Amino acid sequence: MGTEPEASLGYEALVHDTRVPDAAGDGGGALTSLEFTSGTQLADVIAALVRVFAEDPALDSVLLAPDGRPVGSTARVRFEQQVPGGDEDDQESALRGGLGAGDHGVLPGTATRFTAYRYRCRQCERTVYRIAADLEPPSCPVAGHGAMRMVP
Repeated sequence: MGTEPEASLGYEALVHDTRVPDAAGDGGGALTSLEFTSGTQLADVIAALVRVFAEDPALDSVLLAPDGRPVGSTARVRFEQQVPGGDEDDQESALRGGLGAGDHGVLPGTATRFTAYRYRCRQCERTVYRIAADLEPPSCPVAGHGAMRMVP
């Protein structure tokens, strides 16, 4: 008897461009990434993306990296179309409707929120957001740049 395939958590619906930049930055447009564990709920990924886009109004897209493995990027324009009220002042709206709320399977009670921590390369300004902070700082993919530093 085979094992059941793991259920999709829905973050795949946020991927608009499956190109992934190589170490030199070629092959995809997103130089800012969001790292999270594959078990992170879609609502928490959405809330983190709302924060990331709110912190940098010039940012066009964010590379999604579940378990540190880049899968593609989400574009600001498409993200804002998918998530009603996708601004930082109204993070709860992403939980009330839109992407990820199709079955209305929200449990009662206060939602547990994760914080997205920001890391930046000291040399090239590449940025990585992580939902988990108990890991070693990410390394810049550009050879010789080394570990990124956490910034507020």
